[in-house]
Amino acid sequence: MLDFRIETFLCVCKYMNYTKAAEELNITQPGVSQHIHYLEEYYQTKLFQYSNKKLSLTSSGEKLKTSMLSMKHDSIHLKETMSSLESSKKFLKFGATLTIGEFVIPPKLADYMKKNPQVQVEFIIANTQKLLDLLDEGLIEFAVIEGYFSKSEYEFRLVSNEDYIGVCGSAYPIDHITDLSQLFSHNMLLRENGSGTKEILEHYLVEQGYSFTNFEHISQINNLHTIKQLLMQNCGISFMYKIAAQKQLTEGTLKEICISDFHVTHEFNFVWRKNSIYKEHYKQIFYSLFA
Repeated sequence: MLDFRIETFLCVCKYMNYTKAAEELNITQPGVSQHIHYLEEYYQTKLFQYSNKKLSLTSSGEKLKTSMLSMKHDSIHLKETMSSLESSKKFLKFGATLTIGEFVIPPKLADYMKKNPQVQVEFIIANTQKLLDLLDEGLIEFAVIEGYFSKSEYEFRLVSNEDYIGVCGSAYPIDHITDLSQLFSHNMLLRENGSGTKEILEHYLVEQGYSFTNFEHISQINNLHTIKQLLMQNCGISFMYKIAAQKQLTEGTLKEICISDFHVTHEFNFVWRKNSIYKEHYKQIFYSLFA
Protein backbone atom coordinates (compact mmCIF):
# COMPACT_ATOMS: atom_id res chain seq x y z
CA MET A 1 0.00 0.00 0.00
CA LEU A 2 1.48 3.32 -1.09
CA ASP A 3 1.39 6.49 1.01
CA PHE A 4 -1.60 8.63 -0.01
CA ARG A 5 0.76 11.47 -0.93
CA ILE A 6 2.52 9.21 -3.41
CA GLU A 7 -0.87 8.38 -4.95
CA THR A 8 -1.42 12.14 -5.33
CA PHE A 9 2.00 12.53 -6.94
CA LEU A 10 1.28 9.74 -9.44
CA CYS A 11 -2.09 11.26 -10.26
CA VAL A 12 -0.47 14.62 -11.03
CA CYS A 13 2.05 12.75 -13.22
CA LYS A 14 -0.87 11.14 -15.07
CA TYR A 15 -2.53 14.43 -16.01
CA MET A 16 0.31 16.95 -15.55
CA ASN A 17 -2.41 19.13 -14.10
CA TYR A 18 -3.14 19.85 -10.42
CA THR A 19 -6.83 20.61 -11.02
CA LYS A 20 -7.54 17.36 -12.88
CA ALA A 21 -5.63 15.38 -10.24
CA ALA A 22 -7.72 17.03 -7.51
CA GLU A 23 -10.93 16.14 -9.34
CA GLU A 24 -9.97 12.48 -9.76
CA LEU A 25 -8.82 12.16 -6.13
CA ASN A 26 -11.84 14.10 -4.86
CA ILE A 27 -9.71 16.51 -2.84
CA THR A 28 -9.05 20.24 -3.14
CA GLN A 29 -6.33 21.67 -5.36
CA PRO A 30 -4.57 23.18 -2.30
CA GLY A 31 -4.64 19.64 -0.86
CA VAL A 32 -2.81 18.35 -3.94
CA SER A 33 -0.25 21.17 -3.64
CA GLN A 34 0.25 20.35 0.04
CA HIS A 35 0.94 16.67 -0.74
CA ILE A 36 3.48 17.57 -3.42
CA HIS A 37 5.14 20.10 -1.12
CA TYR A 38 5.44 17.44 1.60
CA LEU A 39 7.16 15.05 -0.82
CA GLU A 40 9.53 17.75 -2.05
CA GLU A 41 10.45 18.54 1.54
CA TYR A 42 10.89 14.85 2.35
CA TYR A 43 13.10 14.11 -0.66
CA GLN A 44 14.80 17.52 -0.54
CA THR A 45 14.28 18.18 -4.24
CA LYS A 46 11.85 19.74 -6.69
CA LEU A 47 9.57 17.24 -8.40
CA PHE A 48 7.75 19.49 -10.89
CA GLN A 49 8.61 22.60 -12.84
CA TYR A 50 6.78 25.04 -15.10
CA SER A 51 8.02 26.06 -18.53
CA ASN A 52 5.86 28.37 -20.66
CA LYS A 53 2.98 27.67 -18.25
CA LYS A 54 3.28 23.92 -18.93
CA LEU A 55 3.88 21.55 -16.02
CA SER A 56 6.59 18.90 -16.36
CA LEU A 57 8.63 16.58 -14.17
CA THR A 58 12.15 17.42 -13.09
CA SER A 59 14.80 14.72 -13.41
CA SER A 60 14.20 13.91 -9.73
CA GLY A 61 10.47 13.74 -10.38
CA GLU A 62 11.03 11.32 -13.26
CA LYS A 63 13.10 9.06 -11.03
CA LEU A 64 10.49 9.12 -8.27
CA LYS A 65 7.70 8.40 -10.76
CA THR A 66 9.53 5.37 -12.20
CA SER A 67 10.29 3.98 -8.75
CA MET A 68 6.81 4.57 -7.35
CA LEU A 69 5.04 3.05 -10.37
CA SER A 70 7.09 -0.12 -9.86
CA MET A 71 6.29 -0.10 -6.14
CA LYS A 72 2.58 0.43 -6.86
CA HIS A 73 2.60 -2.45 -9.33
CA ASP A 74 4.36 -4.74 -6.85
CA SER A 75 2.04 -3.69 -4.02
CA ILE A 76 -1.03 -4.69 -6.04
CA HIS A 77 0.58 -7.97 -7.07
CA LEU A 78 1.58 -8.69 -3.46
CA LYS A 79 -1.99 -8.10 -2.27
CA GLU A 80 -3.36 -10.52 -4.86
CA THR A 81 -0.67 -13.07 -4.02
CA MET A 82 -1.51 -12.90 -0.31
CA SER A 83 -5.22 -13.33 -1.07
CA SER A 84 -4.53 -16.33 -3.30
CA LEU A 85 -2.70 -18.08 -0.45
CA GLU A 86 -6.00 -18.36 1.41
CA SER A 87 -7.82 -19.90 -1.56
CA SER A 88 -4.88 -21.93 -2.97
CA LYS A 89 -5.55 -20.33 -6.35
CA LYS A 90 -2.87 -18.94 -8.63
CA PHE A 91 -3.41 -16.22 -11.19
CA LEU A 92 -1.62 -15.04 -14.32
CA LYS A 93 -2.66 -11.59 -15.58
CA PHE A 94 -0.97 -10.30 -18.70
CA GLY A 95 -1.56 -8.72 -22.07
CA ALA A 96 -0.28 -8.78 -25.63
CA THR A 97 -0.59 -6.58 -28.67
CA LEU A 98 -2.92 -7.67 -31.45
CA THR A 99 -0.38 -9.32 -33.76
CA ILE A 100 1.32 -11.16 -30.92
CA GLY A 101 -1.96 -12.05 -29.20
CA GLU A 102 -3.41 -13.57 -32.36
CA PHE A 103 -0.40 -15.16 -34.04
CA VAL A 104 2.25 -15.86 -31.37
CA ILE A 105 0.69 -16.33 -27.93
CA PRO A 106 -2.08 -18.95 -28.48
CA PRO A 107 0.11 -22.07 -28.87
CA LYS A 108 2.50 -20.85 -26.16
CA LEU A 109 -0.34 -20.13 -23.75
CA ALA A 110 -2.06 -23.44 -24.51
CA ASP A 111 1.11 -25.33 -23.63
CA TYR A 112 1.54 -23.29 -20.42
CA MET A 113 -2.06 -23.91 -19.34
CA LYS A 114 -1.74 -27.65 -19.89
CA LYS A 115 1.39 -27.74 -17.74
CA ASN A 116 -0.13 -25.45 -15.09
CA PRO A 117 -3.83 -26.38 -14.83
CA GLN A 118 -4.12 -24.76 -11.39
CA VAL A 119 -3.38 -21.28 -12.77
CA GLN A 120 -6.30 -19.03 -13.67
CA VAL A 121 -5.39 -16.90 -16.68
CA GLU A 122 -6.59 -13.37 -17.45
CA PHE A 123 -5.34 -12.41 -20.91
CA ILE A 124 -5.93 -9.01 -22.53
CA ILE A 125 -5.29 -7.98 -26.14
CA ALA A 126 -4.77 -4.24 -26.69
CA ASN A 127 -2.39 -1.85 -28.40
CA THR A 128 1.06 -1.12 -27.01
CA GLN A 129 0.21 2.13 -25.23
CA LYS A 130 -2.89 0.69 -23.56
CA LEU A 131 -0.90 -2.29 -22.28
CA LEU A 132 1.86 -0.07 -20.87
CA ASP A 133 -0.83 1.98 -19.09
CA LEU A 134 -2.34 -1.20 -17.61
CA LEU A 135 1.13 -2.30 -16.54
CA ASP A 136 1.80 1.04 -14.84
CA GLU A 137 -1.54 0.83 -13.04
CA GLY A 138 -0.76 -2.66 -11.77
CA LEU A 139 -3.72 -4.22 -13.60
CA ILE A 140 -1.50 -6.73 -15.43
CA GLU A 141 1.78 -8.36 -14.38
CA PHE A 142 3.60 -8.15 -17.70
CA ALA A 143 2.97 -7.54 -21.40
CA VAL A 144 4.25 -8.95 -24.68
CA ILE A 145 4.43 -6.03 -27.08
CA GLU A 146 5.63 -5.05 -30.53
CA GLY A 147 5.73 -1.28 -30.11
CA TYR A 148 8.34 1.09 -28.72
CA PHE A 149 8.75 1.51 -24.97
CA SER A 150 11.10 3.27 -22.56
CA LYS A 151 13.87 0.86 -21.63
CA SER A 152 14.66 3.09 -18.65
CA GLU A 153 11.24 2.28 -17.16
CA TYR A 154 10.77 -1.38 -18.09
CA GLU A 155 12.85 -4.52 -18.00
CA PHE A 156 12.41 -6.88 -20.92
CA ARG A 157 13.34 -10.11 -22.63
CA LEU A 158 13.47 -10.49 -26.41
CA VAL A 159 10.84 -12.89 -27.74
CA SER A 160 11.71 -12.63 -31.46
CA ASN A 161 12.67 -10.35 -34.34
CA GLU A 162 9.95 -10.20 -37.00
CA ASP A 163 9.89 -9.03 -40.62
CA TYR A 164 7.71 -6.00 -41.36
CA ILE A 165 6.36 -5.74 -44.91
CA GLY A 166 4.06 -3.88 -47.28
CA VAL A 167 0.95 -5.86 -48.24
CA CYS A 168 -1.89 -5.63 -50.76
CA GLY A 169 -4.48 -7.84 -52.42
CA SER A 170 -3.28 -10.41 -54.94
CA ALA A 171 -5.03 -8.58 -57.81
CA TYR A 172 -4.06 -5.08 -56.67
CA PRO A 173 -2.21 -3.24 -59.49
CA ILE A 174 1.19 -2.99 -57.82
CA ASP A 175 4.08 -5.45 -57.50
CA HIS A 176 7.48 -3.82 -57.26
CA ILE A 177 8.40 -0.21 -56.60
CA THR A 178 11.78 1.48 -56.45
CA ASP A 179 10.89 4.28 -54.03
CA LEU A 180 8.48 4.54 -51.11
CA SER A 181 7.03 7.77 -52.51
CA GLN A 182 5.41 5.73 -55.28
CA LEU A 183 2.92 4.52 -52.67
CA PHE A 184 1.71 7.99 -51.65
CA SER A 185 -1.13 8.05 -54.19
CA HIS A 186 -2.60 4.77 -52.89
CA ASN A 187 -5.17 4.34 -50.13
CA MET A 188 -3.23 3.50 -46.97
CA LEU A 189 -5.04 1.31 -44.42
CA LEU A 190 -3.61 2.06 -40.97
CA ARG A 191 -4.15 0.80 -37.43
CA GLU A 192 -5.22 3.20 -34.67
CA ASN A 193 -2.96 5.56 -32.70
CA GLY A 194 -1.09 3.65 -30.00
CA SER A 195 -0.69 0.60 -32.22
CA GLY A 196 2.85 -0.77 -32.41
CA THR A 197 2.26 -1.85 -36.01
CA LYS A 198 1.44 1.73 -37.00
CA GLU A 199 4.29 3.14 -34.92
CA ILE A 200 6.91 1.09 -36.80
CA LEU A 201 5.86 2.59 -40.12
CA GLU A 202 5.69 6.07 -38.62
CA HIS A 203 9.29 5.83 -37.39
CA TYR A 204 10.48 4.50 -40.75
CA LEU A 205 8.78 7.33 -42.64
CA VAL A 206 10.40 9.94 -40.39
CA GLU A 207 13.82 8.37 -40.99
CA GLN A 208 13.22 8.74 -44.74
CA GLY A 209 12.08 12.35 -44.38
CA TYR A 210 8.37 11.59 -44.81
CA SER A 211 5.24 11.34 -42.67
CA PHE A 212 1.69 10.02 -42.96
CA THR A 213 0.64 13.40 -44.35
CA ASN A 214 2.45 12.49 -47.56
CA PHE A 215 -0.25 9.90 -48.32
CA GLU A 216 -3.21 11.28 -50.26
CA HIS A 217 -5.70 8.80 -48.77
CA ILE A 218 -5.60 7.27 -45.29
CA SER A 219 -8.18 4.97 -43.69
CA GLN A 220 -7.75 4.21 -39.98
CA ILE A 221 -9.08 0.84 -38.79
CA ASN A 222 -8.45 -0.67 -35.35
CA ASN A 223 -8.90 -4.29 -36.40
CA LEU A 224 -6.23 -6.25 -38.25
CA HIS A 225 -8.67 -8.85 -39.56
CA THR A 226 -10.80 -6.11 -41.13
CA ILE A 227 -7.72 -4.54 -42.72
CA LYS A 228 -6.78 -7.85 -44.32
CA GLN A 229 -10.34 -8.37 -45.57
CA LEU A 230 -10.28 -4.93 -47.20
CA LEU A 231 -6.88 -5.64 -48.74
CA MET A 232 -8.23 -8.85 -50.25
CA GLN A 233 -10.97 -6.73 -51.84
CA ASN A 234 -8.21 -4.52 -53.33
CA CYS A 235 -9.22 -1.46 -51.29
CA GLY A 236 -5.66 -0.24 -50.81
CA ILE A 237 -2.31 -1.10 -49.25
CA SER A 238 -1.03 -1.60 -45.72
CA PHE A 239 2.04 -2.50 -43.67
CA MET A 240 2.14 -5.24 -41.05
CA TYR A 241 4.29 -7.99 -39.63
CA LYS A 242 4.78 -10.83 -42.10
CA ILE A 243 3.69 -13.33 -39.46
CA ALA A 244 0.26 -11.61 -39.36
CA ALA A 245 -0.26 -12.08 -43.11
CA GLN A 246 1.58 -15.39 -43.57
CA LYS A 247 -1.58 -17.48 -44.01
CA GLN A 248 -2.99 -15.18 -46.70
CA LEU A 249 0.39 -14.84 -48.42
CA THR A 250 0.66 -18.63 -48.60
CA GLU A 251 -2.90 -18.97 -49.88
CA GLY A 252 -2.30 -16.25 -52.48
CA THR A 253 -5.09 -13.94 -51.33
CA LEU A 254 -2.55 -11.30 -50.33
CA LYS A 255 0.86 -10.47 -51.77
CA GLU A 256 3.93 -8.68 -50.50
CA ILE A 257 4.76 -5.31 -52.02
CA CYS A 258 8.42 -5.48 -53.02
CA ILE A 259 10.08 -2.14 -52.23
CA SER A 260 13.72 -1.55 -53.14
CA ASP A 261 15.95 -1.13 -50.07
CA PHE A 262 13.04 -1.69 -47.68
CA HIS A 263 14.25 -4.21 -45.11
CA VAL A 264 12.56 -3.64 -41.77
CA THR A 265 12.49 -5.95 -38.78
CA HIS A 266 11.32 -5.20 -35.26
CA GLU A 267 11.43 -6.80 -31.84
CA PHE A 268 8.63 -8.54 -30.00
CA ASN A 269 9.40 -8.07 -26.29
CA PHE A 270 8.22 -9.46 -22.96
CA VAL A 271 8.20 -6.45 -20.58
CA TRP A 272 7.57 -5.69 -16.91
CA ARG A 273 8.12 -2.73 -14.58
CA LYS A 274 11.77 -2.00 -13.88
CA ASN A 275 13.18 -2.78 -10.41
CA SER A 276 10.23 -5.01 -9.58
CA ILE A 277 10.71 -7.34 -6.62
CA TYR A 278 9.06 -9.99 -8.81
CA LYS A 279 11.79 -9.88 -11.46
CA GLU A 280 12.74 -13.55 -11.02
CA HIS A 281 9.07 -14.56 -11.13
CA TYR A 282 8.59 -12.78 -14.47
CA LYS A 283 11.76 -14.29 -15.88
CA GLN A 284 10.50 -17.73 -14.90
CA ILE A 285 7.19 -17.10 -16.68
CA PHE A 286 9.07 -15.85 -19.75
CA TYR A 287 11.09 -19.05 -19.96
CA SER A 288 7.96 -21.14 -19.35
CA LEU A 289 6.22 -19.45 -22.29
CA PHE A 290 9.02 -18.87 -24.78
CA ALA A 291 11.99 -21.11 -23.96
